[in-house]
Amino acid sequence: MSDAGDGPSWPRLVEIDRTLLPGLAAVGIFAVMAAVFLRAEFSAVAGFGDASTVTGIGYALIGTAESAGQQAVYEDTGQFLVAFILIAVLLDAALDGALMLARRDEGGED
Repeated sequence: MSDAGDGPSWPRLVEIDRTLLPGLAAVGIFAVMAAVFLRAEFSAVAGFGDASTVTGIGYALIGTAESAGQQAVYEDTGQFLVAFILIAVLLDAALDGALMLARRDEGGED
């Protein structure tokens, strides 16, 4: 604890400076996202009926509309295809960054 000559030990307030800005920004973003998600209203799920969405995505990647047939949803899978390609690019960038950091830790760079 404290010596008798130091006086009482009071809690100190956190000094507000530039080092707190990232934390305050994260709390603000969390508050905005929580407000958006709590106020969101969801409608009934539309879906694609009996058609196979996975088959439609596969034919959108490597096939043609004629080979997709009647059971596959080929025309409505464009948004899925964009999302898959975007995720693939982001995962590749993350892997490249991880490999770069691993080589730097091993002393691979001069």
